[in-house]
Amino acid sequence: MVIKKDSIQTKSPAWTALHDRLAGRGGRLTPQRMAIYEAVVGRTSHPSVAAVHQEVRRRFPGLSAATVYSALDLFARLGFIQEVSGAVRRYDGRAGTHVNLVCQRCGRITDVPDVELEAVQHRAASRARFLVAAVRFELHGFCPGCQRSTRRGRGRDARS
Repeated sequence: MVIKKDSIQTKSPAWTALHDRLAGRGGRLTPQRMAIYEAVVGRTSHPSVAAVHQEVRRRFPGLSAATVYSALDLFARLGFIQEVSGAVRRYDGRAGTHVNLVCQRCGRITDVPDVELEAVQHRAASRARFLVAAVRFELHGFCPGCQRSTRRGRGRDARS
C-alpha cells in the first residue's frame, strides 16, 4: 500500500476505523503512524519496537524510536494490536482471539487459534460483571525445538 499524506482517509475499513478511533481521542492518523501500523498488522512475525523502527525508518529516515514506541502503545490501548510480553516487548497484529505461545528460551511466538477462548472470556467477564477493555491470552514455556535441545544437553551432562 502506498501512503500519501492527502489519502489518509482511504476507503479501507481498517484505515477508517483507525482514523475514527484516533480522532475520537484527539489524535491524528499521520503517514508515519500508518507505516507503523502496516509494519505490525496482518503479519505473523510479532515484531519488536526495534524491528518496526528499522522497517519504517526506510520510508521516514527521521523517525525516532520513541515515536514508534508511543504509536505502538497507542494502537495496543485502542485494541488494534496486542502487546506480547517476554524478554523483549513485541506486538501482535493478528486479529481475532487466539493464544500466543511464548518460548522463554528462544523468544519465538506461535499463534494458536482456539474457538473456546471467546466463550471463556465472556463467561469469566459475565460472572464478575466485568467490562472487558482488552484481551490477551499468553502461555509462556518452551517450544519443541528448545525442549529437544535441553534434553540433548542433559543427556550429554549425564554421560560426562
